[in-house]
Amino acid sequence: MKKLLPPFPLLVILVLSIISLIVIHIFNLDFYFADLIYNKHSQWIYKEAWITTQLLHRYAKYALILCYLIFVIWTFISYFKHRIDLYPRIVLMIALLVGTMTVSALKHILNVDCPWDLIQYGGTKPFMSIWAYKSEFLPSSGCFPAAHASAGFTLISTYYYMRLFKPEYKNIALAVTLFIGFGFGLAQQFRGAHFISHDITSLIVCIIVNHIIFSLAFRHKKYRY
Repeated sequence: MKKLLPPFPLLVILVLSIISLIVIHIFNLDFYFADLIYNKHSQWIYKEAWITTQLLHRYAKYALILCYLIFVIWTFISYFKHRIDLYPRIVLMIALLVGTMTVSALKHILNVDCPWDLIQYGGTKPFMSIWAYKSEFLPSSGCFPAAHASAGFTLISTYYYMRLFKPEYKNIALAVTLFIGFGFGLAQQFRGAHFISHDITSLIVCIIVNHIIFSLAFRHKKYRY
């Protein structure tokens, strides 16, 4: 039973995230926070701002891709020079990709528009729930869950990896993951690209996906998962 659930810190985050989604839905907090950003100027003033569009959206994404490629190259160099155990790092590489790929796949499957698409925020579409999207407004913008935030949240893989092989760094990995994920998410909220619930859902997806991957990949006693 223990292995069916995420480690305690992630279990707490997962439960709090689910509760947050319920509270957001009940009190309509998606629109409350979007109103705070949009209504002051009646426009998304950060939609094309350099810090949100270039630094936190474009360049930060490229930086993460570069870090991933460096990690891959360094891993195989280490293997050929020192014959390290490749298996754990390959699992990490796969998990990093699958987390954000799962969110991207859901974006294409689920019909949800971005805040900036909605009439009340300067767009052309009425708000429709994910369960009742009207066919005459298809295609949707595919804005749920939040893909850019998932590029940060998928780093939850590093928490699982550190927990197994370098436990003294696991809390640092978790803190960095949450900082980057919510930082990316907040930047997109200020641009009008996402509601807060989109980011929280991405976090939930990344936790679940990574837990499944690491639970299956390291179920052997050798790794004492």
